[in-house]
Amino acid sequence: MELRIIDKNKNELFSVTAKKINCCYENEYNEGDRIFIHAPNSEFLKLRLDKTLAESIVYIPSGEFEFEIPFGQLKDIYAADAFGGSRHEISVSEPTDDEIYAERNIALNSHDLRGQKKYFPHAHANLVTRDEPCFFERNAIDGVCDNSAHGGYPYHSWAAGAREDMEYYIDFGRDVEVEKIVFFLRGDFPHDTYWKSLDVEFSDKTRISAEFEKTRDGQEIVLPEKKKTRIIHLTNFKQAVYPLSWAALSQIEVYGSYIKEDLRTMEVRCASNPDDVKHYTTERLRKEFHIKKLFTKDNIRMVYSHIDRIITAGIMPVYEELKLEAGKELASDYFLERREMGCINIGGKGIITIDGTDYEMNPRDGIYIGRGNKDITFKCVDTENPPKFYVSSCPAHTSYPIVKIDIKKAKKVPCGSAEECNKRVINQYIHPDVVQSCQLAMGLTQLEVGSNWNTMPCHTHDRRMEVYLYLDMDENDVVFHMMGEPQETRHIIMHNEEAVISPSWSIHSGVGTKNYSFIWAMCGENQEFDDMDFIETKDLR
Repeated sequence: MELRIIDKNKNELFSVTAKKINCCYENEYNEGDRIFIHAPNSEFLKLRLDKTLAESIVYIPSGEFEFEIPFGQLKDIYAADAFGGSRHEISVSEPTDDEIYAERNIALNSHDLRGQKKYFPHAHANLVTRDEPCFFERNAIDGVCDNSAHGGYPYHSWAAGAREDMEYYIDFGRDVEVEKIVFFLRGDFPHDTYWKSLDVEFSDKTRISAEFEKTRDGQEIVLPEKKKTRIIHLTNFKQAVYPLSWAALSQIEVYGSYIKEDLRTMEVRCASNPDDVKHYTTERLRKEFHIKKLFTKDNIRMVYSHIDRIITAGIMPVYEELKLEAGKELASDYFLERREMGCINIGGKGIITIDGTDYEMNPRDGIYIGRGNKDITFKCVDTENPPKFYVSSCPAHTSYPIVKIDIKKAKKVPCGSAEECNKRVINQYIHPDVVQSCQLAMGLTQLEVGSNWNTMPCHTHDRRMEVYLYLDMDENDVVFHMMGEPQETRHIIMHNEEAVISPSWSIHSGVGTKNYSFIWAMCGENQEFDDMDFIETKDLR
């Protein structure tokens, strides 16, 4: 991972790269300075960006984290010596699974910032007293529990004035299991009153009621059974006295655990009928066709679709060598007993070993591996820049030789025009003009700057299905992948390195917020590329 300190003009002041960062920045911070952490192989970080902050485990789905050094009024919610002086001890590491998924206070995040919704847990609310930092939402999850007064550190809290129409949220970023919640109400009596009750609402809209007494001690509610949720929502606040007076939340602790996703098991998806797909919600559409989290550290992630029995896989070795195995879903002794596969590396350099022979795979290198090859393993060359092997596999009736195809050997087919916003180059890797296969076809299409349509007019091909992997996209860019029948179109929003299954009856098209690349993989009745049925744009609905 890499840590950088940048000033307000984006000049780099400090930089360090290591697997585990324990460093000291020996300089004074200035207003506008920021700490950036780039950890592309990590979803969680264990952070302590100043010695005065509580160490926190933070979920960073993008693999990046940013923290602006507090100045002015913002300093009031940190210890007096926080971020001061000319010596700053910083520690950043990747927590172990035992640390991430342990039973703990999963709400703790001393590095939460108001309005920053990309890192979790994150607190936000509909109201804050006078919009002052000493009453910001993040104050209630920073681990500081002194509730005997009000104002700046250590008495900062979340407050919204003398009212009851407040809404407070803790977003964990993904599903967690909750078993107990502890509330520390601010107890600056007699200045303060307190809430006699509030409701805790979960992601499924179910609620439980929390009843309180006038005390500075922690008051807990224990759930009858563990509750799965992504969000804790506090609502329906009721004060103990009227007319309304001051009440506030000094700290909330949520005890439970993050839910570990099992991405090692092959996920099986059924085929779909276009008449049914017409009625799918966005959530159901994504569940059936969208594939996320293809590349996770030291893991093989596979999705088996009953649409032409294609398997889509993301393989990302970092510290471990990964072996491709069949699993019970294939009912075979080894993965390619009755299958063929193609692979394109979209990450750093790696090595694929096939029955004892090593194949070096540089970025954008591809390879075809025919039926009958037994022992296939994947490994990393540089852990700071690991490979990402994107694999497509389909049934095969005979065996063809292994062929490595780097991007220079791929057949290049220029298409489109700048005027139509679809100027692109199709790199055909596994294609009858390049490599012989049974039914698999695979390639990489790259759009030029200024182009964003991957094809338009769109098309169908009844005899072949297709899977797209979208890549080379920035964090804030997306592709609107178009699918559905021509008169019943739908769309799925795609982010970087996510894949989508496109049935043969569906249109094939997409448009991005800027240029991007995508890998296409096809299997089915034939390998003919001129059998597409184009749809006039005017006929789309």
